[in-house]
Amino acid sequence: MFGEFVWWQGVVEDRLDPLKLGRCRVRILGYHTDNKTQGVGIPTEHLPWATPSQPITSAAMNGIGTTPTGPVEGTWVFGFFRDGKNAQEPVMMSTFGGIPQKESNPSKGFNDPYGTYPLYSHLNEPDVNRLARGGGAIPVSLKGDLLTPSAEDSPSLDHKRKSRTRGVPTGVAGDMSTTIANTDDDAFYDLAPWNEPNPRYGGTTDSSTEYLDDVVLSSVYPYNHVRMSESGHVEEWDDTPTAERMHRYHMSGTFEEIQPDGTKVVKVVGSDYEIVLKDKDVLINGTCNVTIGGDCRMLYQGSLVQEVYGDYHLNVHGDVRTKIGGNQATEIFADRKTVINGNDDLFVAYDQILNIGDERTINIGSEGMKQDNITPKTGNCSETITGNLTEITHGTMLTMVSQNTTLVSVGNIDITSIGDMGISTNAGCNITVTGVLNKKVSGAAIEHYGSTLDETHTGHYKLHTLDDTSVVAASGKTDHSCPTTRSGSTACNTAAGIS
Repeated sequence: MFGEFVWWQGVVEDRLDPLKLGRCRVRILGYHTDNKTQGVGIPTEHLPWATPSQPITSAAMNGIGTTPTGPVEGTWVFGFFRDGKNAQEPVMMSTFGGIPQKESNPSKGFNDPYGTYPLYSHLNEPDVNRLARGGGAIPVSLKGDLLTPSAEDSPSLDHKRKSRTRGVPTGVAGDMSTTIANTDDDAFYDLAPWNEPNPRYGGTTDSSTEYLDDVVLSSVYPYNHVRMSESGHVEEWDDTPTAERMHRYHMSGTFEEIQPDGTKVVKVVGSDYEIVLKDKDVLINGTCNVTIGGDCRMLYQGSLVQEVYGDYHLNVHGDVRTKIGGNQATEIFADRKTVINGNDDLFVAYDQILNIGDERTINIGSEGMKQDNITPKTGNCSETITGNLTEITHGTMLTMVSQNTTLVSVGNIDITSIGDMGISTNAGCNITVTGVLNKKVSGAAIEHYGSTLDETHTGHYKLHTLDDTSVVAASGKTDHSCPTTRSGSTACNTAAGIS
């Protein structure tokens, strides 16, 4: 730059710089007329390119710094000619707004050639963003109750209020009180939905105007600093006392907001991807609720450790399927109770060991119907053992059967008692042997029949004794087995009586 310093102001009419340096074609007051007719005035395409001046915080070198692409067609800019009075090399230093009062006239200069800016919806109001022009009232007047445009007319804030999420369900512990007592914390068995906090000033009630208690002043000019793009992306840094916050909003509705009490609200209207290539630690000192509306897959390629200091509730409304490639070990220091309202099917491919330190009770059968609601429950028990069965009872063994008992062995049956053995029946006793019957009594044998004894032998009946043999008849009764001739060794004894 040389010579006299020459200032100027004008209107941007073209920002599509072919060199992509951020330059704009600017129609400059005092140098150009509003006539765009070729040969009479200056068409937009013949206007000079004004180079943008960047702040000292931007390197403006090799893509380092801030991209100088702020002005739009219709923006008023301020600058100087770096070639002085020759006025052929304009430089843009800044932009300035006002209060547009009429729409653009694309046929004239000093206007947006496309007729877009200023927006018809924003005529007769300051060019300062509506979000920055708050009045501080609590509660704020919502859209529809406004006499003049304000922050509530801003598309971002309007969309956030309309799309606020309410009544998000949370997990509920399964109520097993009909069979198993519930835990003492009744809150886990109740519905506890939550709401997305209100935009800007927080508050999680259903109301849109109940805010955080500490907020006594809503966003007020000039403390809220706003940056907004053409499509509707928004950034806010609000320094309003008691309403201090930070906000970043995407035109789709996705946003991140840090509210006055430090609460952070993140809402993603599309998909959310988070990739951490190293470690990640998460600390939550309060309660955590996670609600997933669809399916969830979790893959741990290493080990998983879960430690629960309180109770662990798992409430599954569908099936639970667990597949373990290795061993499973479970240790319970107190009691265990399992209720299965349907069938139970356990398959063990190899051995099973069941160790019980004290008593064991198995109850089979109950009143009611089977699962088909037609067939009554029978209470039957079936056991099939393809190998041997060994049962050892160190105490007394009692088996009680209310109806019949059938014991069938394809092979032999051996019953051995180290002590006495008693067989008693309150009805008849039938013993049928299709083969040979051997009875051996090492000591004395006593048979007592309370009524008639009939023995029938279809073959030869032999009685071998190694000592004397006597048949004693009760007094006054006839011994029919005694021979008619009573003499010598055939003499029969007559007892005085049998007690």
